Amino acid sequence: MNDSCKKIQELLNEDGIKAVIDNMAEKVVAWAKSSQDSVILMGMASRGVPIAKNVAEILSSKHNLNVAVGTIDNSYYRDDFHYRKRTNNPSIKIIEMPAEVEGKTVILIDDVLYTGRSVRAALQAILDLGRPAAVKLCVIVDRGCRELPIAPDYVGISIETKYNQEIKVCVSPYDKETAVWLVEIEGEPA
Repeated sequence: MNDSCKKIQELLNEDGIKAVIDNMAEKVVAWAKSSQDSVILMGMASRGVPIAKNVAEILSSKHNLNVAVGTIDNSYYRDDFHYRKRTNNPSIKIIEMPAEVEGKTVILIDDVLYTGRSVRAALQAILDLGRPAAVKLCVIVDRGCRELPIAPDYVGISIETKYNQEIKVCVSPYDKETAVWLVEIEGEPA
């Protein structure tokens, strides 16, 4: 996300995010009904990772389900990889892969769904590891403007953004506050 932005509206406060993550965990419980060993949570870098870990903690404490949690950085698999501004030389990183994906339900967790390109890249990375029984997608915010036919299975909130707006999801350990903000990119015409 662009660093030069102005906060416009708080969409979710800390309690709102906690409620969304609780609801996300309830969805996962339904998907894990046959066996907790058949489900893997995959947090998409960067803010999808702590969200996935929070979901796993809720599953453990409220439902006595111990679900494996993995993390993925899908930068190299993005179809716009060569067009994006790069600060380093990223490569695909399955940072943590707790189990085989073959025959499992893989639940991708991310903070914001926008064009669908990150999800497409994550799908390709997962399919390179094996053939899951199913892949589900959970996001905190769906901001519309899809460029690929990708739809989430669980959405906390949906909001259509203008071309000069973005969604900023703030979560620990990356941010000092826990909230979701609609922001305007400064310097862009309104």
